[in-house]
Amino acid sequence: MTWRVRSRADIRRFTAAIAMIALLGSVGLRFAIMPPDLAVRTLVPGSAMALLLAAPIAWFVGRRMHEIHRLGERLEHAINHDLLTGVHTRKAFYERAGPMSAGACAVIVTDIDNFKGFNDRYGHFAGDQALRQFAAILTANCRNGDIVARFGGEEFVIVLSDAGPREGLAVAERLAERVRGSPIYHSAHTLRLTASFGVAALPPGGDMGTAIQQADRALYRAKHGGRDRAFLFDPNHDHAAIPMGTAEKCPMGTPAE
Repeated sequence: MTWRVRSRADIRRFTAAIAMIALLGSVGLRFAIMPPDLAVRTLVPGSAMALLLAAPIAWFVGRRMHEIHRLGERLEHAINHDLLTGVHTRKAFYERAGPMSAGACAVIVTDIDNFKGFNDRYGHFAGDQALRQFAAILTANCRNGDIVARFGGEEFVIVLSDAGPREGLAVAERLAERVRGSPIYHSAHTLRLTASFGVAALPPGGDMGTAIQQADRALYRAKHGGRDRAFLFDPNHDHAAIPMGTAEKCPMGTPAE
């Protein structure tokens, strides 16, 4: 049996359980090795001694187990989340998104408009601040069951669970508005960003890589259509649709700036 000490209440339960085991062991051992009359006479002091020894040790061990559990959680979070923005990494995205493909989802590919020029003009510190704020806006405007991941640089992918393409487009348009209306305060400057969004449908049992490629093509059209907008994948405007199941695992290219 593996005992996980996740909270302070678990520490108390662990301490109580170990103390009770020590108490029962002390009583059983006492009656096993001592004459019955002597065992009865020493039952109370012997039991008290067992509890006095076991409880503090169990509390100490429980606290250490709790600390180890918290360290493990932080390590797992660090492995699965981008260090700068706090959203999922590409690897964690595919691990978590796999089960979601059983139902209908909307996939959104987005990046910050003219981010290279922003970095060149204001510096990488301002660029990092912009990425953190952009990721925070994406996360704050998605549900707990949705996935937000950074695929690299200023490129992010969102999967909306139980959502169709029109719902995905509405979310993307709302996100574009939130990004547009959220200034970045850097030194003495008030800076503003915009972002472009591409949206595609992921049907039940569909291929995630294909959906990401389709959303990426819609994003390409949004970039060339003037940026700061969201487009839904349309095979008539975004070249021929990709045959399902033929996309690579890491399909997203670099949208045009």
